[in-house]
Amino acid sequence: MKIALFSDVHGNLPALEAVLADIEAQQVDVCYCLGDLVDFAPWPNEVIDLLRRRNVLVIQGNHDAGIGAHRADFPYSYRTAAEEAAGRQAIACTNAAITDRNRAYLRTLPHNLLLDAGQQPPYLRVLLTHGSPADVNQYITPDYDAEGMLELLEEYGANILCMGHTHRPYHRVLATAQANQPAFKHTINVGSVGQPKDGDPRATWCLLELTEASTLAAADSVRVQHYRVAYDLARTVAAIQASAIPGLYAEALPRA
Repeated sequence: MKIALFSDVHGNLPALEAVLADIEAQQVDVCYCLGDLVDFAPWPNEVIDLLRRRNVLVIQGNHDAGIGAHRADFPYSYRTAAEEAAGRQAIACTNAAITDRNRAYLRTLPHNLLLDAGQQPPYLRVLLTHGSPADVNQYITPDYDAEGMLELLEEYGANILCMGHTHRPYHRVLATAQANQPAFKHTINVGSVGQPKDGDPRATWCLLELTEASTLAAADSVRVQHYRVAYDLARTVAAIQASAIPGLYAEALPRA
């Protein structure tokens, strides 16, 4: 099974269009978005409408929850007072632009989704979430405590955890044991489509490939590949600058 995963579109329609075209070329079996469809770029309705037309399954991100509830402010990472003011203005712009139908859609999105995969025991169980399964606002970084990560996976009955939220892609393999045999669990961050934070200006998506040979006993039997996709960055920058969204969000987009 070839599973396409992406996250954190943040209203960036040109980036999403490029990613969906790249995914289509890979002939995947199923496609999931791990949340944060809106904020920071001026296409909230176009992004939602496109994903709904394509029947992409979507997990609720913290921005989706906030805009879905029509909140004027909600928690995410502000480093300065200027960023906080810009964040509130961006939220106000999105709240003003989004249709009632699309706001209602954001409220319907699930917080987590657990998938069963594999042909033989111990079965692979893939958990899709935005921040962490425990808290949509939690940042799971590559150096997150390994023991705590394994406990979280155990609590939610998963051995592969796929996330967004940090805007930084990674794949981490955790060695453990099951029935006194070596076993490997996986944490995967799929990166960001619309606002990368790792210095690469290209949009990111992730391909998770599970075959009949995929098993917890062999780390490399779970195949993970991050794809980088160039898109019309100038179009996004110009659209942000022409809108009421603060220019800070155009400046935050990394350049080649």
